Amino acid sequence: MINEPQKKVDFDEYADRYESLLKEQLSFFSGDRTYFSEYKVKVLKDLYPDGVRSILDFGAGIGLGLPHYLHYFSEAKLSATDISVASLQHIEKSFPNVEVIRDDVLGGRQFDLIVVATVMHHVAPPERDALMKRLSGLLASQGRLCIFEHNPYNPVTQRMVSTCPFDEDAVLLTMSESKRLLTQSANLKVVHSGYSLFFPGVLSRLRPTERFLRWLPLGGQYYVVAERQ
Repeated sequence: MINEPQKKVDFDEYADRYESLLKEQLSFFSGDRTYFSEYKVKVLKDLYPDGVRSILDFGAGIGLGLPHYLHYFSEAKLSATDISVASLQHIEKSFPNVEVIRDDVLGGRQFDLIVVATVMHHVAPPERDALMKRLSGLLASQGRLCIFEHNPYNPVTQRMVSTCPFDEDAVLLTMSESKRLLTQSANLKVVHSGYSLFFPGVLSRLRPTERFLRWLPLGGQYYVVAERQ
C-alpha cells in the first residue's frame, strides 16, 4: 500500500501536459482516457436521475470531468475550483459556461452537490479532517458531498499511482477512512457507497455490469456520497 509521500506536487507544473500524461498513464487499462472522467459522472447520474440544481467540482484540475457534467447534468449550475491557478486558467478558456471560483473565495457559497474526485489522496492526512469540515459548510440544505478515490487494496491501482509523476505525494485512503471523514469530520450521513473500475479495455463489454458489482471491494476506485441532514 502506498502511504509515504515523497513531496508535495505542484499541479501548475503539469497543467499544460496533464491530459497527455494521464492518457499515457491509463493506456494499459483503457485506450479511451475520457472513460475515467465520464464513469464518475455517470455513477452520480444513476444515483440522482432527477438531477441537481448546483454542482461544485472541487479540485477540478484542467476540467476533464466538466464536459460530462455539462452533458449529464445540463440543468445544473456548474462551478469548478482548484488550488492550481494554471488549471483554472485552462478551464476559463475551455469552458466559458462553467463558473470558475478561486479556492480562497469559496466561503459563503452553497452547492447541492460537491464532488471531490481523486483529490483526497493528495491532501496530507493531518489536513483532511479540516477540509471535510470546510466543504460540509458549503452544502445547501440536504446537499451531498461525494468522494471518489483510488482503492488502495487493488494492485492495478497501486501500480498506476506508484508510477504516476503527479502522484508523488499520494497517500491513499480506504473507503472506511473516507466514510469516517464524511461522518465524523463533516458531520454528514452516508447515503451511497460502492466500488467501480473492475474491467480493463480488453473486457470492456462487461463494463455495463459494474453497477451490479459495486458491493465488491475489488474495483480500482470507490465512491462515497454523504448528505447534510
